[in-house]
Amino acid sequence: MSRARILHGVAAVRRPPTRAVVTVGVFDGMHLAHQRLIRATVRLAHRLKGTSVAITFDPDPQRVVDPTHAQPALMPLDARVAHLRSLGVAWVWIIPFTNPFSRLTAEQFIRRLLVGRLRACAVIVGETFAFGRNRQGDMAILQDVGHSCGMRVLPLREVRRGGVPVSSSRIRHLLAQGALAQARRLLGRPPALYGVVVRGAGRGRRVGFRTANVRFTSQVVPPQGVYAVAVHRHAGRVWPGVMNLGVRPTFGPGPMVCEVHVLGFSGTLMGQPLSICLLSRLRSERCFASLEALRRQVRRDIARARVVFARHPHLFRVHR
Repeated sequence: MSRARILHGVAAVRRPPTRAVVTVGVFDGMHLAHQRLIRATVRLAHRLKGTSVAITFDPDPQRVVDPTHAQPALMPLDARVAHLRSLGVAWVWIIPFTNPFSRLTAEQFIRRLLVGRLRACAVIVGETFAFGRNRQGDMAILQDVGHSCGMRVLPLREVRRGGVPVSSSRIRHLLAQGALAQARRLLGRPPALYGVVVRGAGRGRRVGFRTANVRFTSQVVPPQGVYAVAVHRHAGRVWPGVMNLGVRPTFGPGPMVCEVHVLGFSGTLMGQPLSICLLSRLRSERCFASLEALRRQVRRDIARARVVFARHPHLFRVHR
């Protein structure tokens, strides 16, 4: 992972980087189209002996300008930044998206940020990129104003799979429907859930399988059920696990919870952020007549999950 410089806020850029090559986006999900943009930006910056810069926003602009129609997030900001760093970006510039910021015109965005702050020599965005007040800025405006400022504008064609553009909204739909394989093809990796381990009711110990109770920081979740997963934490180790997402009907009515049994793990995960990669759905959630019947089923779930893990050995290497 690169040692990217992370900048928060418009005023954080006090001096422009050397020959900045810039891309702009929310990058929710960091899917194949996002990855193509980032790699193109990093490659051109390398050729020019310049600095690759990814501008992203927090919160998602739609949550500010049209909150009633805002889409749920696929990943939190820290996960987006981690993916940007992993692709070799030199600078990640996080701009708080506020109501005043949303009123910047497209030309103001170009002149104040891309030119005024970054002195960008090139900008790489998707050919349908829209920006500025009411998303009135398009490729024609970007090229016209950019060229007048001595900035190259390089549009990239959209990435398509199955004849349809790869997009975050398409991935949200697939994940919510439980179409893990299709979502994986658009992401280039297994879809993931993100959250923080919180204190639970201790029912996992009663069953005989300790679980981490996860409160989600991403908002798109698959259908309820039991899943084979890969559990990532910041320490670098990736663990196999079995996740139950549901209402635990064996214990009576209750809210939906996410519980993960992490195989081979004996420490504590309390308070730690996790990313949970969804490898395969094993079964639906159901009610059991007794705790012993539930224990037997959990053992069968773990056995089935181990077959899934054997197909993904690369996921469980230790990352340094």
